[in-house]
Amino acid sequence: MATGEEPMESLDDMIFLVEVAESGSFTEASARLSVPKSTISQRIKRLEKRLGLQLLSRSTRRVSLTSNGQVFLEYCRRVRAEVKSASVAMINLKERPTGLIRLTCPEITASYFMPRFLHGFTKQFPNVEVDLLATNENLDIIRERIDFAFRVGSVSNKDLFVRKISPIKRILVASPAYLKHSGPMTLPEHLAKHRCLVHQAHAVWSFSMKSDIAKVTPSAAMQSNSIGFLLQASIAGNGLAVLPAYVCAPYISTGALAEAMPQWRIPAHQMIMVSSEVRNLSKAQAAFRGYVDAYDFTPLSSGAEIFQ
Repeated sequence: MATGEEPMESLDDMIFLVEVAESGSFTEASARLSVPKSTISQRIKRLEKRLGLQLLSRSTRRVSLTSNGQVFLEYCRRVRAEVKSASVAMINLKERPTGLIRLTCPEITASYFMPRFLHGFTKQFPNVEVDLLATNENLDIIRERIDFAFRVGSVSNKDLFVRKISPIKRILVASPAYLKHSGPMTLPEHLAKHRCLVHQAHAVWSFSMKSDIAKVTPSAAMQSNSIGFLLQASIAGNGLAVLPAYVCAPYISTGALAEAMPQWRIPAHQMIMVSSEVRNLSKAQAAFRGYVDAYDFTPLSSGAEIFQ
């Protein structure tokens, strides 16, 4: 028999599933949510029973989504985003944050992700000013007085607080003209006979297809530390580049770029947000952190076009 508490409990169960799926473990999800690991495990089992479907595949080492779980996850992510957005909206009604927040991120992120992302924030919090420093350097966020730094990779400074944002899907791309006139390309080793545009920080390209794993160190026809340059160079027909899928999406949709060897997967990179403090936040900082918690970063991991 249904009770008045079941709908809200069901929402919590869906949020628990998202956190476990994104963190890959009950332990990390427990730490994120400040909820006992046993409670999360029991609630997800109850959710599976209620749906009549297995959502998670559990082993002693890791937790992964079943095919049913992968489908259900996208709906759960939307629920989590809506719940958090509602909470942020209520806080916004109660207290209007004001002040300045200073952000930094890579140049490509500033160009292809931040405009839409920050539009939503400034719309919710019009009295908060945003100062964004676009740079590929890992700045000292304490010395530079940066509130939040968006980075790709990991952070060695253990005094900083790190929040995982999203995996970033990467794909191999080239212009249709290059692909039309180039030689065959169905295996990673075929890249040795192609013009490759290489990022200086990622000289080795890794690929996987089912159980097959291949790593190649392409001879660089061009190399750069700028993803923006490699993007434009590939559009111009200079060769193949491994780039973030969300950055390529608008050019693929217009036919300026095409994905090469789509049957081979390239390991994703991880976007993180770094800050020096998680307590004693200003109202503006707290509002931004809440906005990040509620935001749907799925386009980064799926490679969908940001500016649709």
